[in-house]
Amino acid sequence: MLVREAPALAPVGEQGRRRRDHLAGALPGAEQWPRKIAPWSGRVAVLVTTLEPMAFPAETIARLYRERADAENIYDELKNQWGWNGFTTRKLAPCRLMANMVALVYNWWHLYVRLYDAEHHREAITSRPALLGGVARMTRHSGQCTIKVSLQHDKKELLVEAIKLVSKTLCRFYLIAEQWSIEQRWTLLLTHIFRHWLGGKWLGALPEAAQALLSG
Repeated sequence: MLVREAPALAPVGEQGRRRRDHLAGALPGAEQWPRKIAPWSGRVAVLVTTLEPMAFPAETIARLYRERADAENIYDELKNQWGWNGFTTRKLAPCRLMANMVALVYNWWHLYVRLYDAEHHREAITSRPALLGGVARMTRHSGQCTIKVSLQHDKKELLVEAIKLVSKTLCRFYLIAEQWSIEQRWTLLLTHIFRHWLGGKWLGALPEAAQALLSG
């Protein structure tokens, strides 16, 4: 099966990038080539599979291949951005413990990030510097503690709005779900985070008060 990406303009213009030496002269007659999409341009991939053709038609193989690549990207992020392969020892138990801890923190972090951007997956290489690059100071007055955070990021205005959105969402959830069980709280939170993929469904049984939170 052949899979072709979106073709590019061919041939490359005078200011375009070529794999060949840019100091080399242009090919004879290149200035007369039509600047339009060529049927052979773009990258072509050959997919070979042993799956049954009746159960998995050719048009589904490309989609399965893309989903496989998306799954591999998660492992690549865990290893290269979260240090999943940075802890090794001859003992199996400590390795399992550290791998589980990294995976747990990875899940928690992405759930937090999806609270303000539920439609996209934000990798740690960009989301951590943006949301963790701040200086915090705690002040006490009249028996209350206040934490003020100063962000050092270039887009701190956008980050402040994102953090405010997350804070307001969690406060609304807490006011209604204060008397709920831990399982019900997690069900409410995960249903809200993955609402774009659930299509209006709930991950589990929830009290009627959850309707007001999940409808917005």
